[in-house]
Amino acid sequence: MVHSKGSAGSFRSIDDKPALTLNFSKQAPGQRFHGFNKISLNNSVQDPTYVSEVVCREIIEEAGIPVPRADHATVILNDRDLGLYVVVEGWGKPFLRRHFKDVNGNLYDGGFVRDIDSGLEINSGDDGDGREELKNLVEAASDPDPTNRWDRMNGILDVDRFASLIAMEVMLCHWDGYALNRNNYRVFHDRATGRLVFMPHGLDQTFGTDGRMSPTGPIEPNMRGHIASAFVSVPAGQRLYLLFRLICG
Repeated sequence: MVHSKGSAGSFRSIDDKPALTLNFSKQAPGQRFHGFNKISLNNSVQDPTYVSEVVCREIIEEAGIPVPRADHATVILNDRDLGLYVVVEGWGKPFLRRHFKDVNGNLYDGGFVRDIDSGLEINSGDDGDGREELKNLVEAASDPDPTNRWDRMNGILDVDRFASLIAMEVMLCHWDGYALNRNNYRVFHDRATGRLVFMPHGLDQTFGTDGRMSPTGPIEPNMRGHIASAFVSVPAGQRLYLLFRLICG
């Protein structure tokens, strides 16, 4: 099954250079293509270098954050040569199995500029439709007492991976990620640890190439993501964020 994809900046019509999702198991359960059940063909119209997705994903995975793999391919559609594309591994259980012991927790799609209290779509999982873990994290992050806020968040959120994620997003000038724009992210409920893991998506606008964020910008920019803002607003979270900035830098 093939369908076009993309949001405000990257969507192109089928007559132009469309971004595409290929789902090999939608109509044939269990079917795989070179081990993948789903891949995305990104047109990279917002990254003329075609390398940001690939390089940033490699850097982020080295920092201990699960992220789908990326590479390059050329695409021919209906005998029309569309040229170079960025191939990205699809989200779902095949991807999760590479990083987690239990892949049956819910995987949530952050959608377009939406925070975790906005009824996120469930991509996969057997936790039901209650979204209780997301609700619990929002409530913990909203606790007015800083000490209680940290203790409660620490019991629900994988704080090490989260500190690493927001540190990497700032260092890579990923202005359109969760920390800085509540966008381009997934959240997985890791049932083996009982904690939520945030993971990045849409890494084609990094390194300050569009002028929205500079590599010489502040070490501690304004965090628009509710969980990111709450995280760095308590001393323990701020120290952990700065520690990962130091380690990753």
